[in-house]
Amino acid sequence: MEGYKVFQVGPLKVNSTILYSKGEAFIFDPGAESGKLIQFLEENNLTLKGIFLTHGHVDHFGQVKKLKETYPQAEVFINKKDLFLLNNELWPGFASYLGAELSPPVDRFVSEGNKFNLGNLTVEVYETPGHTPGSVVYYVPQLGILIAGDLLFKGGYGRWDLPGGNYEDLMNSLKRVFELFPKTTKVVTGHYDLTTLGFNLKFL
Repeated sequence: MEGYKVFQVGPLKVNSTILYSKGEAFIFDPGAESGKLIQFLEENNLTLKGIFLTHGHVDHFGQVKKLKETYPQAEVFINKKDLFLLNNELWPGFASYLGAELSPPVDRFVSEGNKFNLGNLTVEVYETPGHTPGSVVYYVPQLGILIAGDLLFKGGYGRWDLPGGNYEDLMNSLKRVFELFPKTTKVVTGHYDLTTLGFNLKFL
């Protein structure tokens, strides 16, 4: 059994992804509804090995603590440049609205060029600042998918007016992603509908 499953979780429909191969799994951006994620892991006899964050906004990391309680062996990964965001709920009451917990534990930092193996799959890390200073995307070449966080949405791209955001950096990151990966690449966006790079290219 090998592949990925995307769950739209919480009131903001954050796309949380479970990547799996050979009985092991990674979770990306567990923003809400950890019960759904845990149920999938248990029903498919998957061992959670890692929890990866695309960036440090609370709607994307809100369930890290709960997952870590259930799977203490799973390491939590984020880019170091986004550590300053992990105690920031962005707006008063936003964390409680999301059912999220601030200050998630972090075990390791990811940066440009890192690669992580999961069974037959490889996860490649690319730094894509702009939405936040430490935003990254995760590319899985064997499946042709890009887990993009809030860099990309279907028909658009992420905002730059939150703490640490930068419009010029965001545009440079978008340009780089369109140059790096095939236009057929399937994109797991930060929220709502998924897309492809080819579809989104017309909106850049």
